[in-house]
Amino acid sequence: MLFDLQGKRKRAVQVIYLGLAVLMAVGLIGLGIGGSANGGIFDALGIGGGGGSSDAQYDDQINKANEALQSNPKDEKALITLTRYEFLSARDADEVDASTGQRTPTGDSIDHYKNSIDAWGRYLATNPKNPDDDVASLAIQAYLVTIDPTSTLGDRDLRKLVAAAQIVADARPSFGTYSDLANYAYIAGEDDIGAEAAANAKKAAADSSQRKQVDQLVKQAKAARKQILAQRKQRDQAEGGGALGGNDSSSGSSLGGSSLLPQLPGVTTP
Repeated sequence: MLFDLQGKRKRAVQVIYLGLAVLMAVGLIGLGIGGSANGGIFDALGIGGGGGSSDAQYDDQINKANEALQSNPKDEKALITLTRYEFLSARDADEVDASTGQRTPTGDSIDHYKNSIDAWGRYLATNPKNPDDDVASLAIQAYLVTIDPTSTLGDRDLRKLVAAAQIVADARPSFGTYSDLANYAYIAGEDDIGAEAAANAKKAAADSSQRKQVDQLVKQAKAARKQILAQRKQRDQAEGGGALGGNDSSSGSSLGGSSLLPQLPGVTTP
């Protein structure tokens, strides 16, 4: 099994990871084209990287930030700190295979990723004049772990991912950041943003090969969008009929057709 969890908790994590597989599989960023997430999505999620033990300093920073926010809920510095250190705590809570370095999100790590996203949202709600693009990169990574694009609220969360990628692209315009933004935007159904980002990526491309890569990315992202909508419809139908609840169907999955989605490289699905 991919996660050592039980019941509804385990199933929720499985569905989240299923959605992550869609986002990761279509993006050329995972192959090294993008860069807004500090080295590409695969790198950002630690696939193939090493992990670390839990750092008490992270807890200390989180506690101090929360104390500051009790006095001033709109303290931008505290919200940035909370976003950053909840993310770092999530990374530490991931399971890491000692022999391969492969990183797998756990229930605890996903809780921290969600806390990081919550802090990021509260930070944006303060309407910062110049949003922190470094922390936006961390938010992108956290979204990629927690978003379930096939859920009813999937588009809402995908738009938040796009907004974070827009902040990074605006602050660090490049072929990679524009490619990331185009990928996420098309997956989210934000075609206008995607088209503009793709055009900017082509302008920033070093050669015709990179421009062709953008075309391929757009094609794959649009296909992924259709796949997400189809999976969402299938999931809604399954939930309506109770098929998603727990018993495996003849298709071999209780998740409503996970075999139809691209799988995350190096990860065994449940």
